Amino acid sequence: MVADPGQQLRHSAKAAARQRGLLARYASERMREFKQRAVIYSLGALMIILATGPVVGGCGTAILLIGEAVDMWVLRRIPRQLRAGASYDRLQRKTVLSGGFQALCMFLATTLYVITVGEEASIMGVAGVLGMGIVNGALFLPTNPKLAIFKMGLFVVTPFFLLILQALRFGGELAMPHVNAPEMMVVISMGYMCFSFVKAGIDNFRKTEALQNSQKNLTEANDALSQNRNELQRLSMVARKTNDAVILSNPKQEVEWVNEAFTALTGVSAHDIVGKPIAELVQATKADPNVQKRLMAAMRQDEFGKIEVRHTLGDSQERWSEIQMLPVVNADGEVDFYVTIAREITASKEHANGMRKARRAAEDAARTKADFLANMSHEIRTPMTGIIGMADLLSETEQTQEQLDYTQTIIGSSRSLLTIINDILDLSKLDAGKLQITNNTFDTRSCFEETLRLLEPSAYNKGLGLNLQVSEDVPMHLFADDVRIRQIATNIIGNATKFTEFGKIDIDVWMDGIEETDAMTPMTLNFAVQDTGIGIPKDKLAAIFDEFTQAESSTTRRFGGTGLGLTICRVLTERMGGEITVSSEHGEGSRFVVSIPVEFPPENAPAFSESASADPTTYDAVDLAGITVLIAEDNRTNRLLIQKYLEKLPINLQFAADGYEAVEATLATPPDLIFMDMSMPNMSGIEATEAIRASDVVQPHIVALTANAFENEKRACFQAGMDDFLTKPIRRAELVECLQRHVGRRNSPSSAVQAALQA
Repeated sequence: MVADPGQQLRHSAKAAARQRGLLARYASERMREFKQRAVIYSLGALMIILATGPVVGGCGTAILLIGEAVDMWVLRRIPRQLRAGASYDRLQRKTVLSGGFQALCMFLATTLYVITVGEEASIMGVAGVLGMGIVNGALFLPTNPKLAIFKMGLFVVTPFFLLILQALRFGGELAMPHVNAPEMMVVISMGYMCFSFVKAGIDNFRKTEALQNSQKNLTEANDALSQNRNELQRLSMVARKTNDAVILSNPKQEVEWVNEAFTALTGVSAHDIVGKPIAELVQATKADPNVQKRLMAAMRQDEFGKIEVRHTLGDSQERWSEIQMLPVVNADGEVDFYVTIAREITASKEHANGMRKARRAAEDAARTKADFLANMSHEIRTPMTGIIGMADLLSETEQTQEQLDYTQTIIGSSRSLLTIINDILDLSKLDAGKLQITNNTFDTRSCFEETLRLLEPSAYNKGLGLNLQVSEDVPMHLFADDVRIRQIATNIIGNATKFTEFGKIDIDVWMDGIEETDAMTPMTLNFAVQDTGIGIPKDKLAAIFDEFTQAESSTTRRFGGTGLGLTICRVLTERMGGEITVSSEHGEGSRFVVSIPVEFPPENAPAFSESASADPTTYDAVDLAGITVLIAEDNRTNRLLIQKYLEKLPINLQFAADGYEAVEATLATPPDLIFMDMSMPNMSGIEATEAIRASDVVQPHIVALTANAFENEKRACFQAGMDDFLTKPIRRAELVECLQRHVGRRNSPSSAVQAALQA
């Protein structure tokens, strides 16, 4: 059994109290006996004076009195210091030192007497005097054993020391005429009496110590027994009053005792089950008949066998219990009895079932949400492709200024609507954890310059200055997700442009930690956007990054927007391991600072290459003449739009209204590339792609055209065998760049292509 720490503390406290009591008793007895010692000292002083004269006798007496005075001065303070809580060890050392000093004074006084008297000194008389000191030491042996042993040892050694001293002084004859037979007999008798007394004292001391230790052990055993009894009583009370059913059974699986909760849980009284096999309890509760086997199997696998059991009680209600069986073994390792604990877990089971149903419902809701967003994305982006595309084509025709204004209004409004759609879809992907961060090598300055180039028209129309300042310490190439960096910068700079009516917008780009890092250590790319716009009230700063939040409700009416842009920036920045902060003065502008961890490009990273430009003047580096392109698109407007986008190129265009037509056209005359819409009647783009890939025709390049911008849609396209993925609304530059990448013949310029594009 592990000793109780509290019990150990109690025993230690008792031992300490006993030691302090013995020390107090020693001090009190020594002070109480001072008068007797004073009489003896007076007689001894008188004898020394008579034997040696007043000077030597006075010196010897003074030495004795000094030793006694020091000892008494220390001992008088001991009881008071003990009551004040002084350290026992320190006080014990004081008494040993003062008592030892008093004994040394006696040694010095007797030595002075022998040296002064010379040959006439009575060593036997000294031994008799010191014998009384030995007897005195034996008397306080129980209360201060260390000092008593020191004194007795010193007083035993002193006569022999003096004899040796005399022999050395007087030539080794050791002739002492005054030492006669009667005196020797007296001294020997006294020595024997002292020895007997001391021996009896030591034996008594040892017996007392043994008795005290025995009493201490008995007290500890009684305390342990009392504690065990109290513990058993408490455990018994807990077992009787606990809400869990407790069953004690013997190795034969016969019930020996049950608690009060047993009847409440099972409906079986203690009288009906005690002395009977547990199998009858299993039958009475209509539980699984293999409960016992299952428990034993569980115990073999684990020290505490635990299973769940379904049973039916007297009220015919089905309930669940968790049953745990614990074997109690004896010293021989054999099972004395089993403790079985049963706890009703019906409510927990129902809660768990409810949670499973809720989780399935949540998963169904998430799938429904994803399907809804996918459908909404398709249904909105498909007509948006036509609106934006036709507006772009319309803007290229000859128009009056009024007509051009109308066209630009259509383009601006449709692009604003597309921004809102993109924000909602991005937020949905972020919430679902499906938006991936993909690091690659990118041109740092171009990343921000191209972002500003997209936003310059909006700033120019409002008369705003748009200034970019890139610090010289910013490396030319970095390794991070530049697509997300562009998205964050576009949102923040776009917001600054929207909420600034006069003044300018400054964009500063710099690095942190670049001096201390090596090629593989992360650094921090920072950019700040400072505007002179309407600013943000201080009480709104904390919520500015929350979903669907703008500083004031009037802001939405005045400037528009969903309030999702900054939320997306915050989540994207955090996903990349960075942070975004804002400071602002209402009416004086705002400053957003974004910090994102970046790295130098790894050694094994692909070499950096500039993306293909959308500028038609660069198309002469790629020869597209004579290639055949099949457009599989069920929307007539989109077919017309793509035809208009590509009609200036020297390529052969074919069209299919659904997946079946696309497959038939490919099997008849395989094109070089297929732009395949994903959602078509009769046969989807995925099904058509799989059919084409399964055929033995010359395989064309297949590029998905989809209004669904979700990652799982892109993954499904690639799994079906497609080569690329374009999201609606589709831009002319994206179509041409895709053609260049997949079917263009590099470094073979075609004047026909260039002429067609410049026409």
